[in-house]
Amino acid sequence: MAIDAPATIAPGLRERSLEPVCGAPARKLRREITSFIALAAALLLMARVVQRTVTPGLPPAQHMAYSWGLLLALLVPVAWYVRRQSLPLSRMGVTTAGLRSSLAESLAVALALAAACFALRLGAWTRGEPLVTWGSIADYDATSRALFFVLYAPHCLLQEFVARGVIQTSLERFLPRSGRAVPLALTSAFFGVYHLHVSLGFASLTFAIGLLFGALYARHRTLAGVTLAHAALGLASVAVGLN
Repeated sequence: MAIDAPATIAPGLRERSLEPVCGAPARKLRREITSFIALAAALLLMARVVQRTVTPGLPPAQHMAYSWGLLLALLVPVAWYVRRQSLPLSRMGVTTAGLRSSLAESLAVALALAAACFALRLGAWTRGEPLVTWGSIADYDATSRALFFVLYAPHCLLQEFVARGVIQTSLERFLPRSGRAVPLALTSAFFGVYHLHVSLGFASLTFAIGLLFGALYARHRTLAGVTLAHAALGLASVAVGLN
């Protein structure tokens, strides 16, 4: 298609392809890409800070405060980036469109992931050890544990908004000819790196799970289902002591 005939290009196709002809659209696209690079640099810098400062064995209140503090700090550059984009929040997964199909498929995935977590614990259980150990929250008192459960799903939702809604959606727009596989893999790798402070194995697992979550988001374009799967996996992994 000739680039000097923009009138023949459907508006929706032009938005998806991100191949502006020239002039103001091209300058706008360059600004968006520059903003994305700045966002990625800021998030990676914060990941480096996490790797240097996070310490195991924090008291429950401090642990939750640190977890939420980090996430809210992440939202500062994310909010700056979102404000500079031309997309509505609905294009970043903040929508109820496709909600039923997303939740139905993600529920099946969530049950499978939870079952896999408990299956990994069966060997210890047959040796007389408890099936549920509560892992990283085993030492929490009743109030702290209840607060953890109440806040976990919102925490997962904000994580998915950053990972899938913002990062993955942006990469899909900026790499239109790569299909969905490359943005999905890059997003998963990015957030795998973000979990290196836990361990290399946990970062690798985060990458693999990120591919699954990214595929769910790519299919339904809503954060609802992928947040359900994320929360189910996280709670199941904590229950059996994997996290």
